[in-house]
Amino acid sequence: MSYWILEFIRVGIGYIFLMYLWPSVIFRKHLSGKSLTYRFAFCSTVSVLLINTLVLSLGLFHILDGRIVFFLFYGIFIASILKEKRLRLRVSGQLRKLFAGKLGWKSFLTALADDSKYLLVTFFRRLNQKIKGRRLEYGILSVLILFAIAYFSYGAFQNHSYGWGDMYVHHAWIYGLKEGNIFSAGVYPEAMHCFIYSMDVLFGISIYSCLLFLGEIHVAALLVAVYCLFREILKSRYTVYLILAAFLTIDVVCIDEIYGMARLQYTIPQEFGLYTLFLCTLYLIRFLKRENKGFDGNLFLFMTSLAASLAIHFYVTIMAFFLCASFAVFGLNQIFRKKNFGVLVTAVILGVVISTLPMVLAFASGIPLQGSLNWGMNIINGTDTKEGRSQAVQTSTGESTEAMTGITAEKGSENASSLPSQSQLDSQQGTVIEMESSTNVPKTPLVKKVADAVIRSLKLVYQYGYVQLYGRSRAGWLLRFTIIAAILTLVNVVISIVRLKKISFNMYAGITTASFLFMLLYAAPFLGLPEIIAGARLCLPEQILLLAMMAIPADELFFLLEKTKAGHFVPQISLAGVLAIYAGTNYFGVFHGYLYYELTRYNAAVELTSEIMDAYPQYSYTIISTTEELYQSVEDARHEEILDFYNKSRLVDYYIPTEYLFFYIEKNPIYYSQYHFFSGPRWLAQDKYTKYYEYSTAVLSIGDGIEHSEISEEAVGESLLTTSKASDAYSVIINRTILESEMYHWCQEFKTRLPNEIKVYYEDENFICYVVKQNPAHLYNLNLEK
Repeated sequence: MSYWILEFIRVGIGYIFLMYLWPSVIFRKHLSGKSLTYRFAFCSTVSVLLINTLVLSLGLFHILDGRIVFFLFYGIFIASILKEKRLRLRVSGQLRKLFAGKLGWKSFLTALADDSKYLLVTFFRRLNQKIKGRRLEYGILSVLILFAIAYFSYGAFQNHSYGWGDMYVHHAWIYGLKEGNIFSAGVYPEAMHCFIYSMDVLFGISIYSCLLFLGEIHVAALLVAVYCLFREILKSRYTVYLILAAFLTIDVVCIDEIYGMARLQYTIPQEFGLYTLFLCTLYLIRFLKRENKGFDGNLFLFMTSLAASLAIHFYVTIMAFFLCASFAVFGLNQIFRKKNFGVLVTAVILGVVISTLPMVLAFASGIPLQGSLNWGMNIINGTDTKEGRSQAVQTSTGESTEAMTGITAEKGSENASSLPSQSQLDSQQGTVIEMESSTNVPKTPLVKKVADAVIRSLKLVYQYGYVQLYGRSRAGWLLRFTIIAAILTLVNVVISIVRLKKISFNMYAGITTASFLFMLLYAAPFLGLPEIIAGARLCLPEQILLLAMMAIPADELFFLLEKTKAGHFVPQISLAGVLAIYAGTNYFGVFHGYLYYELTRYNAAVELTSEIMDAYPQYSYTIISTTEELYQSVEDARHEEILDFYNKSRLVDYYIPTEYLFFYIEKNPIYYSQYHFFSGPRWLAQDKYTKYYEYSTAVLSIGDGIEHSEISEEAVGESLLTTSKASDAYSVIINRTILESEMYHWCQEFKTRLPNEIKVYYEDENFICYVVKQNPAHLYNLNLEK
């Protein structure tokens, strides 16, 4: 465990340096005097864009090399530091003494350490000045961030393998960058991949460790971005703590929501880029609030946030569009002002060009598009149902005619298993139209038809959005809070008209609209609309927006309280509110649950691989195992698939040309990619989410109870089931059991023939590793039948 803690710390230090320290030093003159919010947004977006542009540009010119990246980043960093005259003179003076023999290396390094210490002390002194008077606020935010990192990183310390299948794909793409190949699998947004590649080059942190821990650490950026947005748009700056506390503690009651939360544990592009969604909206709102300032700092950060979202993942950009639109629709008069519209369009165009130019040039050079872009289009047209609800729409059973055409809160179903298909909805609607046209009833007025269609659509959104995600009881509360938010919006509009003689740019309306619009996007297939974004991926931002909408009444109370003499105690009241949410969710049984990994191997295999990599010379050994070890050891070891070993050892003279052979065998073959839920301390989470998978076909496990089969003599000689692709050899439990049994049998047969040449390197109740040491000049023929 200590190894993984050290790796987690290394990843955290590398992330902070690359994301925040490096741009803070390089652009310190620009950032001088700027607010902490501006600094955060600038560093979080500009650093990603610079790294993405640099790495991909080097790749386009076929000169992408780790040494060049290392020199450029550290060279620019050191040169920027030495631009400070006092520091430059001091360092140059120390160097002259060193080369003149008047100063030893130890004294020189001590002097550098003292200078670094002075810079750090100065930094924290300035930071302390900036947060003066708001230490309690930032203290609450810090505790919430630390709690979030603990919650979302808990799984990585329990299971040290990748928790989601896509992470292996992204690992391969990052490794492609290490080999000098950009877009190794086709043109695709690679900002996250370039960022991790740079961490590996600059700090020597393995790609495996970066992918294992970076996503959970990067959750901090998402929470700070949410904090910045709602602190800006809500009336009280203290309400946002309640939103964050509720988001981090209240449980979810739907598989899609559990999936959305679980994705924050994984280092994958969409979740890596989610913070830009909220920064885009924040700086668009700030720009629209200002009076005709042209291309100012707010528009610049809107542009960089937009560009960063496009460079990381297209889904984030789509979500940013809808979130920005939810607020911008109430400020159209500001958008279409002559001095605003032109610069806003310019910022959008520049943002798109900055982020997409490397991809466009790569495509023009002959690199094809990556297949995921086609998958995104299939999601929209409903032909790919991996993550959306299109499958539920296509295959679910029907309900009554009343439920299909006018679903009410009392009569609708609460789970996706009883949802009507879209074809059924269309056929029912068509039947009604035919019945109307076949009678002599007078035609319904157009206004009434439109009103009926709107009401019917709202009922569908309620049933297949709110009720499906939150259950009938919580959906009812959400409906009530939506009505309250709408009333408070109207009240504030009236007050602004009376006091200011104009309608102000109202933020409550934007929050409420955004929460409904995202729910509409989720329920889109049930309304006959295209599924622009896979529904389950919308759940995380939608949950944040709904909690913000529910916090509007509290925001009004905080705002009114701040106008009284008790306003001085609002920070303490907000702290009490956060504590009350934590205690209340525990007391009332709505505290969140532990999440899951898609478990693919035992911890012993991960830890053993790390041990072998440290103990043996590079490429002096081969690991014979399933695919997962390939990604962990690709830069140190050679790897042979069990499936290849099984086939080659039977058919031909078979040699593996390394000195050591390590055979990884699961005595209890694991059910591949089972949903493995964690178990741990009660203060962090509860064991509660597996009940929502009662009717799921997924294999579930909790804590130490990993689902598995068992190798046996009976499985030896059995034929593998025919599968559509090689990877199914491991994911189909029958095939996995046969392959693991065959390799165990092979090792026993080898031991019978050459008992002194094969040893047990590691063994526990689930896993065993054999090692064979061979003479590279006289290799063993691994086909034991010859």
